[in-house]
Amino acid sequence: MKGKFLMPILAATIIIAAGLVFYMYVQNRISNEILEVSIEINGAKRNQKIEGFGGSGAYYEWLLRNLREPYRTEVADLLFSHLGINTYRLRAWTKIESVNDDDDPENFNWEAFNFTTDQDQVWNAIEAKKRGVTRFIASVWSPPAWMKNNTQETNDGYLLPEMYEEFAEWISAYIIGYKKYHGIDIGWISIQNESDYTATWETCIYTPEQLKDLIKVVGRKFAREGITAKIVVPETSGVYGAINYIEAIMSDPEAAQYIDVFAAHLYDVQFFNPDQGIMWLKMLSELCAKYGKPLWMTEYSYLDFPEAGTYNEALYTAQHIHNTLVYGNAISAWDKKFIRIIFWSIMAMHQSI
Repeated sequence: MKGKFLMPILAATIIIAAGLVFYMYVQNRISNEILEVSIEINGAKRNQKIEGFGGSGAYYEWLLRNLREPYRTEVADLLFSHLGINTYRLRAWTKIESVNDDDDPENFNWEAFNFTTDQDQVWNAIEAKKRGVTRFIASVWSPPAWMKNNTQETNDGYLLPEMYEEFAEWISAYIIGYKKYHGIDIGWISIQNESDYTATWETCIYTPEQLKDLIKVVGRKFAREGITAKIVVPETSGVYGAINYIEAIMSDPEAAQYIDVFAAHLYDVQFFNPDQGIMWLKMLSELCAKYGKPLWMTEYSYLDFPEAGTYNEALYTAQHIHNTLVYGNAISAWDKKFIRIIFWSIMAMHQSI
C-alpha cells in the first residue's frame, strides 16, 4: 500500500520543487532587470511652468463657513495653508445685478448693484487670501436670469444676443466690485462654465460662434474700462469638446487677441480609467502649442458621494492630474469640490461637529 502512494507523492513533490525553482528563477531575473534599469534626470531641460494648484468651493462654501470653532479654523488652515494651494476658483455672482441697473450698458449705476448677497463665497475667498492664496479665477455658471431667453439661471437657456453688452457690463461690475468692496482681485475670468452642457443647475449654452461673438463684446468692454482680468475659454465639460470652440474663437483675429488661457474639464474621461483621456489631452496640447496659449484644467472630481474623501479617490485624482500635466502639458490643475471632500473627511473624524 505504501508503494502505491509513493509515486504520486514523489511526482507531486518534484512538480512543487520545480515550480519553486522556476519561481525563484523568474524573481531573480526580475530583480536583476530592475537593478539594471538606469534613470537619467536632465535638470537643464525645461517643460511647462507649473503656475500652481488650487480648488473651488462652488456651491459648498457654506459648509466651511458654518462650521463651529475650532473646527472651522482647522479646516480653513488645512484647505488654504497646509495643502499649499495658491489659486481659488469663484462663481461670477449674478445676484449683484438681479435686475438691470439701468438701460445703459455703458453706465455703471453703482447704487443698483448689490455686493452683500454672496457672503459665504466672499468669506471663503477672504480666508483663502489671509492664508496665502494669491490667484483668483471666476467662472460664469449663468448670466443673470433677465438676460436669458428662458428668464431663469437654471435649466439650460442661452444669452439673448441683444444682452451681450449688458453681460459685458455685469461681468465688468463684478470684477470691479469684488476688488472695491471685498479686496479680492480677480485675475482671470471664464466667460462660461461648461458652455456645451445642459443641467438643472445654473447653466447657459453657447455654440462656438456665439461664444466667439460674446468674447469680442467683453474684450472691448474690458479695454474701455481698463480691466486687466484675463479671459479664459472655453471651459467645456470635456477635453475633446474644447477643440471646436478653440478653433472657432481663435479663427477670429479680434476674439483671439483677448484670450489668455485655454481651459477644459475632464468629464468625458472615466474617473477610474484616467488613461482613457490621454489621446484627447495630446490633441489639446498640440492646439495650445499652435496658438501659443497655456492649458488649465479648471475642474474635475469624482461625483459618486460614497467615494468622496477616500484614498481611492485621491489616488485616481493624482493620476488624472499627472496625465493632464504630462500629456496635456497643462500648467495648472484644480479639483472643483475639494472643500466638500475635505469637509466630509473632517466630519468622519469629528462626529460632534
